Amino acid sequence: MVKLVALLKRKPHLTREEFARRWLEDHTRISAQLPGLLGYRINIATSRQPVGSGEEPLYDGTAEMWWESIDAMEAAFASEVGAAAGADADQFAEVRIHLYTDEHVVVPGPTASA
Repeated sequence: MVKLVALLKRKPHLTREEFARRWLEDHTRISAQLPGLLGYRINIATSRQPVGSGEEPLYDGTAEMWWESIDAMEAAFASEVGAAAGADADQFAEVRIHLYTDEHVVVPGPTASA
């Protein structure tokens, strides 16, 4: 299994609240339909960040998405839904960095409820 970690920075004209709403309420209507998607989490940066990290965090949020393989993930992004999701994300994200990862669980987190 492979996990994509995406780091996003909002467009300059959006507030944090607008960015979060746009991502969580609108974008996920498309992105949750990606073929072969096994799991999907979005993490939005809080207004309180570590002392010394500056006024604004480098990124406004991250996404975690799981597929069976890199090939399955890349096929999902190459699909019609994938193209639509990418075009939509470009409407609210100034920066989108994708990192393909192998996950190593050290301490399991709380289970997510649907």
